[in-house]
Amino acid sequence: MRYILITFLGVFTWLSTAFSQDLVFPINIHDGQLVETCSGFFTDSGGDNHNSYGNNEDFSVTFRSDSDEQNPYIKVRFIFFELEEGDYLYIYDGEDASAPLLHQASGQQLNNLEIWASGAALHFRFTSSPSNAGLGWWAEISCFSLCNAFYADVTTDSDTFDFCPDVQSVSFFATAGYFGGAPQGDGSGYVFEWNFEGEIQQGATVNQAYNAPGAYPFRLSVTDPLNNCTADTLKTVRLATIPTFDATLASADTVCARETFTLIGGALPVTWTGFPTVVDTVAFITQGQEFSSVLEFDVFPQEDQLTVREDFDRVCVNIEHVDFGHVAFELECPNGSSVLLKDVGLGGAHLGEPVVLRDDIAGIGYEYCFSTLPQLGAMHETSFQFHEYIDQSGDFYFNQPYMPAGNYTPDESFEALVGCPLNGSWRLRVTDEITGTSGHVTGWSLFFNDRFYPDSLIFTPEIIDEQWYDGNNNAITGNPASKSEEDEGEYFYTYRVTDNFGCQWDTVVRVYVQPLPRAEILSDLEIPVCEGDSTLFSVVPLNVGDELDWIYQWMVDGAELEGRITDTLMAKEPRNYMVRVTDTITGCFEFFDLTLSTQNCDLTIPNVFTPNNDGINDYFEIINLEHYPGSTIVIYNRHGRKVFEHNDYYGNWWGGGNQPDGTYYYVLTYIRQGERKQTQGVITIVR
Repeated sequence: MRYILITFLGVFTWLSTAFSQDLVFPINIHDGQLVETCSGFFTDSGGDNHNSYGNNEDFSVTFRSDSDEQNPYIKVRFIFFELEEGDYLYIYDGEDASAPLLHQASGQQLNNLEIWASGAALHFRFTSSPSNAGLGWWAEISCFSLCNAFYADVTTDSDTFDFCPDVQSVSFFATAGYFGGAPQGDGSGYVFEWNFEGEIQQGATVNQAYNAPGAYPFRLSVTDPLNNCTADTLKTVRLATIPTFDATLASADTVCARETFTLIGGALPVTWTGFPTVVDTVAFITQGQEFSSVLEFDVFPQEDQLTVREDFDRVCVNIEHVDFGHVAFELECPNGSSVLLKDVGLGGAHLGEPVVLRDDIAGIGYEYCFSTLPQLGAMHETSFQFHEYIDQSGDFYFNQPYMPAGNYTPDESFEALVGCPLNGSWRLRVTDEITGTSGHVTGWSLFFNDRFYPDSLIFTPEIIDEQWYDGNNNAITGNPASKSEEDEGEYFYTYRVTDNFGCQWDTVVRVYVQPLPRAEILSDLEIPVCEGDSTLFSVVPLNVGDELDWIYQWMVDGAELEGRITDTLMAKEPRNYMVRVTDTITGCFEFFDLTLSTQNCDLTIPNVFTPNNDGINDYFEIINLEHYPGSTIVIYNRHGRKVFEHNDYYGNWWGGGNQPDGTYYYVLTYIRQGERKQTQGVITIVR
């Protein structure tokens, strides 16, 4: 019986087929034997039922080729191997344990491994511990000729065959030998020949120059004259393509200081192909003028077709147009099935960078792809961005809405293409169905799942790392990344990616930061002001002349004051006053605020003081008079004669002078809120 190993949810099952039971060799049944064979299966003591082996086992067996001429050497291929810890299978390169030890294997060390003998025989010894018997092994026995065991291989100075385009030259190192060891000779006589697409080189080490992205297959042939054996190997050097950064942008290229904007990094890998997958063209489109183009494929096996949606990869349209809502894209496969990639509908934003005012000049197209693994939703569901650009005729466009490049979800599912053959004519149609706008298609491309292509025909580097950096090369967290800048100026941000070839690529995004208005609020009166007093708030620019383009809006406790749109405001209530100052040239605005507080400024005038130099109540001191600078006072005795006068009384308190004790009369004059006030009364001196 012949047995096949099948795995169901991690459980191993052996199925029998018509194969002679005599060609299964359990080690316990053939313990101590020399088995001459070139076919069959070698197992542990569990045998063909795949039962566990036993405890405390110690068995050995030797297999030797029974073919002396055509296939004199023997090898085994372990289809399955699983031993418990402490259990070992010893393999010797010869007929007994005195031969060189090739392996002392446990666990799963020999799973899917081939063991080649350097001669006609392999000797095996198995020992197991007193407990924990394992599943054992299942190995296929076969024989081979010497030249079957001769192999050739290639390594490079970078241990890879994938390089960046700037590699310039690659060093290749050839290795050759025999599985199981060389029967005779030390390999010094090997002849190495390299074929680099027709360019022949000799030697174990060679160098080859490369200078452009692409796939470069080459063949190494090695001959051993001593044993008359030849081996060759085919390898492919791949130089990475340069990704496009059309999908990399800032949410706005002109912002105000401290305004948050978003940096969006999008590196689109470029697929290299050894056959046409791209149509380069420049075609004008407007209402009534359809673009129709065909890509023809004949490189696939005739039976290849799309069996599931994921067999299709992407179709990309390079296009510029004044309004994305005016155009529709449709893809038709060779059997007539089609999918609507994008329908007409609401628009309002550009595709790419069109020349709006002239139809005869093509603008700059952006790459819009429709993919089975999209990064974006349908185009009509995707928010457009804003940018400024100079078109191909020299006109400048500011703050223009546009659709970012990238991978979009098609309006109709790619399921419609299931059953389409790969070979044949694939047609793209672009129609402009609304009058008044135009654009140009500048190319398109079509790709299927990579599994349909050999590496020598197509490959796509994979972006494996991405990072934003500011102008000082400091990393910025995230992608998309949020950013703001305090000061005005021109700022540059670098988006850098690394592909799985080890290549780094980057692009720079420029953002201009406009200044905010710079000002302060000044009060006519010192704050806190006296209760009931009003003060005039004025917005004063820090740079004279900036205010010529400013507009104002006053607020109290965050609520706008209707009609208060000048640079001054009379304030009385103790509240927080704020003004929004907007520069009408840049659109940037800033808030400035000042809190008005009040205090009790009522005058407290005593009616008696005691100028006896005891430090207590020695002067006629009026409390809160400091709030009324320039106040004047005149004091009279009881006969009406003036005994004291001062034009700025605060701090210059009357101490009675040489006047006797008694009653005096005062007249105090002060200014409050621009109004002259006067108060008078009686003061008594008591010593």
